[in-house]
Amino acid sequence: MTKTRYEVLRYYPVTSPDELIGLNNKTLLEWWLSFAPNIPFKSDFDILDHIDLVSDIFLVKRLSDTDYEFRVHGESAHNIFDDNIGKTISTNGPETTEKEREDVRLARYYTEFLKQSHCFRNEGNLPFLKKEHIRFESLDCPLLDEDKNPIYIIGTIAILNDKNH
Repeated sequence: MTKTRYEVLRYYPVTSPDELIGLNNKTLLEWWLSFAPNIPFKSDFDILDHIDLVSDIFLVKRLSDTDYEFRVHGESAHNIFDDNIGKTISTNGPETTEKEREDVRLARYYTEFLKQSHCFRNEGNLPFLKKEHIRFESLDCPLLDEDKNPIYIIGTIAILNDKNH
């Protein structure tokens, strides 16, 4: 049986950068919180203003109540998630392989996440690196479309033992 690429151990809402470890995660949360009490629009995020986040960033778009598309993956995010830009996952997807089950779990998480109005911290392990002590932290933040619907998820991910974070 193939091990999963990443294993989420827990996730929960965060309201302060002090609750995060990864520098880019803290930076993204600070930006997101600067719009409080509102949720920022996708158009409020300009990657040129956040060039330091590029390698760790990801963007997901809700296509329907069940389907999500990966729109952007920085290099670090791509190396961890191993999903291609344009890939779609669904809460109703097949679950015959561990990767498919992982995709369905992620789509279900996104569905529940977008019902919230705050960012979530995820922490877990990276078993694909074949080292039990390799952990990650990611931050998921909702973004609104032009009609004020929360259909985007912008996030960053950090490998916690990486000296750059």
